[in-house]
Amino acid sequence: MKFRKQIITLLGAVLLGSSVSMSTVASADTIDSNPITNITDTVDANKDTTKKTYKWTYPFKACEKYGVRPMFNAQVFGMTNYLRSVNPPSYFHDGWDFGHSEVGYSPVYAIHPGTVKKVGYANGLGWFIWIISPDKYVEIYQEGFTKKRDIYVKTGQKVKAGQKIGKLTGSHLHLGLTKTTKKYINKHGFPCNNWNVNNGTWLNPISVIKKHYRK
Repeated sequence: MKFRKQIITLLGAVLLGSSVSMSTVASADTIDSNPITNITDTVDANKDTTKKTYKWTYPFKACEKYGVRPMFNAQVFGMTNYLRSVNPPSYFHDGWDFGHSEVGYSPVYAIHPGTVKKVGYANGLGWFIWIISPDKYVEIYQEGFTKKRDIYVKTGQKVKAGQKIGKLTGSHLHLGLTKTTKKYINKHGFPCNNWNVNNGTWLNPISVIKKHYRK
């Protein structure tokens, strides 16, 4: 009887040991999985959400050297003393004009990085460059190129701020600036809607450049 009790006791110990081992394994699995979840949560919580900023510069080197000088007062952005539209009557100018007498027949530089949406020609715009930036700004360079060969970029091309995109060969370059959230595209698909209406579609490009410009 004593020998039988020893066997039973030994067998119970073995079974108890197996149970403990299984419990330990189960606990280990739980412990191993939790830190992974915690680490992931920590990484997600610490992701860099800082908004990226993009460079701004002037479209002509003369602006950096001599300051911004419009062709004449009627060519600045905003309300002018010149009737620009008869129907409806409007004195609003939707961009900023850089005359060749102020900046010379010189290279035109991208004021902001982005992707060329279109290089084309339209009545009222002449040959133009339409660029959309990653931060939703839109830049239109128009009226300054007499021929397509005066433009050095192509549709779909990515450009950097300060990159040479063309050469002024006309009397002036009209620079328009807006945001993609505004209704700046007309019914024909050209970027000149609301050109004669001061409804907030168009922004003052010089004010925006001056605000963000860094050498």
